[in-house]
Amino acid sequence: MSDKLWAGARVHLTEVDPGTGALCGNVGLHVGDQESLVRERRRSLVATLGRDIVWMDQTHSTRVELIVRCESAPTLAASREALGKPATGEWGPVDADGIIVDARGWQGAPALAVQTADCLPVVFSAASGQIVAAVHAGRRGLLGGILDKTVDCIRNLDGGPIDALIGPAICGRCYEVPADMADESEELMPGIRSVTSWDTPALDLPHAAASTLGARGVRVDIDERCTLEDADLFSYRADSFCGRQALIIVPA
Repeated sequence: MSDKLWAGARVHLTEVDPGTGALCGNVGLHVGDQESLVRERRRSLVATLGRDIVWMDQTHSTRVELIVRCESAPTLAASREALGKPATGEWGPVDADGIIVDARGWQGAPALAVQTADCLPVVFSAASGQIVAAVHAGRRGLLGGILDKTVDCIRNLDGGPIDALIGPAICGRCYEVPADMADESEELMPGIRSVTSWDTPALDLPHAAASTLGARGVRVDIDERCTLEDADLFSYRADSFCGRQALIIVPA
């Protein structure tokens, strides 16, 4: 697992564990892995991070939820619904593809996790790492505006600078798509169209996302590793039975 301080927060990326099989190191409950093994891996993450973790039920939506402090449990700001706690150290899963925590005045606020295996994992930090977000942005979510929506939500909380880190995803040299999909995507988000290394239509999600965020005044970092090319990362394109890695952000 990679681990670093970033923009006032802490960021962690799980990776494929050494061993055999497509699920070694998997933290996703929806990919056919044994639940007990996934829960144990998640408990290990909680112990390493020293924080509970909020997980999402990701559906390629553009839904973004703000999580606030409440006496009994972290709570969704919009509905006032308390999050469930299915296992030690786990909250959720939240029915969303983006989650935000405002940890100002909330000591020990939970970390946020986004799971991927080719799609974009994006984490955000504002207010010196006290406001953080985790977003799952696949093609549909990116084109649907989930990153813009997240930026708007954060700016409603704080008017200061925002940083974004785009984690490892399938790159523009490898994300082959049908020509009509590439054309339609380019109409919605100019600059997203790319060409594979074997000269077929493709989409470059990481750099299209970086351009979108940069145009909104967000400072952007990119982990340029490609999930299809890097054996340390899960890739659905490489193996549809693979697990999921998690990019996790821990608020200051």
